[in-house]
Amino acid sequence: MSVRTDKLVDLFVEKLRAAEVSVQREDNAARLGEIEAKLPKRFPASFGSLLARYSFDAFDLGGIYWFAWNSDPRAYFNAASAVEGSLSEVLMPAGYVQIGQPEGGSFDAVCFDMNERKQNREYRIVQIDHEEILIHRRIKIRQELWGSFCKLVEHQLSLP
Repeated sequence: MSVRTDKLVDLFVEKLRAAEVSVQREDNAARLGEIEAKLPKRFPASFGSLLARYSFDAFDLGGIYWFAWNSDPRAYFNAASAVEGSLSEVLMPAGYVQIGQPEGGSFDAVCFDMNERKQNREYRIVQIDHEEILIHRRIKIRQELWGSFCKLVEHQLSLP
């Protein structure tokens, strides 16, 4: 990971803490490696920097309810496991990795779209219709939420 990416993530963490999100510095590189070994591709470099160096509770930001990454990283392991009957069973083979849900209680999946080659794996973040997966077992993107995790972070840092 680049120094620039790490510094950007550190500033983002300061912003999260200022918003009263519980974030702790922690070496999670091994745990991150376990999850990425199950994925079709590694997480974006920026998101990987966050997960490798910090633990945090679930939080709402940028229209997304982000899964917690703390002593119980079950949501990420479930997203990477494609368990039968789960959204990930359809999402993972199609190149989507769930990282949260839309703010406000929707059950749709918010995912990294890992289907295109991107510099530093900075994949776009999309909202996928959960009913299409559960009923028809197909992917229907409702909308692109962010062009990448980096773009979300840069936008958040530009806000007062």
